[in-house]
Amino acid sequence: KLVLSFTLIIISSLTPLVLSAQQQQSILPEISYLYVEKLIAAARENYPRIKSLTSQVEVAKQDLNAAKISWLDPFSFQYVGRNNQSQTPPVVNVTNNDILTGYQFGVSFNPGTLLAKPSNIKKAKEQINVAKFTKEEYLLTLETEVKRRYFSYLQAQKALVPFNSSLLDAETNFNATKIAFQKAEVTIAQYNSASTTYYSAVQAKLQAEMAFLSSKALLEELTVKKLEEIK
Repeated sequence: KLVLSFTLIIISSLTPLVLSAQQQQSILPEISYLYVEKLIAAARENYPRIKSLTSQVEVAKQDLNAAKISWLDPFSFQYVGRNNQSQTPPVVNVTNNDILTGYQFGVSFNPGTLLAKPSNIKKAKEQINVAKFTKEEYLLTLETEVKRRYFSYLQAQKALVPFNSSLLDAETNFNATKIAFQKAEVTIAQYNSASTTYYSAVQAKLQAEMAFLSSKALLEELTVKKLEEIK
């Protein structure tokens, strides 16, 4: 019974450590899909490429309106003013054949331009569809990229935890070894080993922090806002 009780105590003591280690091995518990939707909404609203594609849709709509109201383009209106009244009495100018005097009006018609109008209007409508589909396609790409960068951000954030623990352990071991070395209780090789382990842990943590900050910056590139501002 004593052995059984002692075993249960050990298992109970190790259980929180095991659970903590398992949590550090996965980012799934950290994912907030509600926050992901907020990130996507911020990217849709602020990312310059989306604004550019929206403007292209509006330009295509304006081109369609212009095509619809340009039915008079095939027609050309002209007028000429001729006046021989400056002579008294009025005479016909036989030099330049200006037989008629006063204002003369003329209308010319280009049937080819008129026949092309329905095709131009249809083309303008298709340009609107192309602009809309291009925007919709990019929205899907943007959504996927926001999710990918968010998951990378969580991964980099999660990776900091073991590096912090490793650095703390290495620092504690180095300080203890340093004191022991000063008391001549350990060899120079043991001291150098502890020192190397400590400074390696420092470099590893710095690299992990750089990866975390880089992933955060890449995500904020899409949202165009600091993550702290997106609640």
